[in-house]
Amino acid sequence: MLGKIETISQTARDIMHGDMSRRLALNTSGDEFDHLATSLNAMLEKNECLITSLHQVTDDIAHDMRRPLAHLGQHLDEAMQQPHSPSQADALSHAKTNLNEALEIFSSLLKLAQMEAGADIPDNQNVSLRGILLSITDIYRPIMEEKQQTLSVYLAQNEMTCSGNKVLLVQMFSNLLENATNHCPAGSTIVVSSFMSDTTNTIIIADNGPGIPEHERERVFEKMVRLDHSRSIPGTGLGLSLVKAIVRLHHGRITLLDNAPGLCCKIQLPYHSKK
Repeated sequence: MLGKIETISQTARDIMHGDMSRRLALNTSGDEFDHLATSLNAMLEKNECLITSLHQVTDDIAHDMRRPLAHLGQHLDEAMQQPHSPSQADALSHAKTNLNEALEIFSSLLKLAQMEAGADIPDNQNVSLRGILLSITDIYRPIMEEKQQTLSVYLAQNEMTCSGNKVLLVQMFSNLLENATNHCPAGSTIVVSSFMSDTTNTIIIADNGPGIPEHERERVFEKMVRLDHSRSIPGTGLGLSLVKAIVRLHHGRITLLDNAPGLCCKIQLPYHSKK
């Protein structure tokens, strides 16, 4: 009996971690556990269909809207090349900025949909996480210095490697550092560190900024979610959704913790030897 209960629990955990295709095996005995498994499987099937339908609607809207928005951008570019008054130039400039923001949202939604639908990592290869982190931190260091923030980097000397897509991993770490520098005030310290075990690469990005309340730490990974104190900061509300999708695609795990003060973002990715 305990074994059957544990099977149900494990299936539930797999589904919570994103494997919506998991179902409970029937033991063909016709007992109460078989009836429960049948009911749960029917519920899971309906839920998967509803989620798939919702994703499809989102994908279709994002895909169909990109074309007319792109054409609108071309028309705005043509209009901006014509003679016009300063007020008209200002209005056209604002319209182009808003249009670019909309296109960025649709592009992010499509990228999210592709990652959520795909089981395999595109262009999969051995990637040096240490190399990516060194490159990204070099790019963001002058940006943070300009904002009077301090960036400290403490990386493991081991050649931390994982099996993955380099472009997506670069975007993931860029989004996290972008979030850190955007949400931390002047005088803040942002620390990037890493270590590894036999099976896991662990990367930590921590800051002493305002942090995220504990009850909001899972919600910030949802699409289009922006906390109240972030409303004044430019963004689409999709950055952390993309981060989580990339982590999940690479069979990893991301956790947001209290840095007391500030936020500690812990990313764990499977270690993959180059050999």
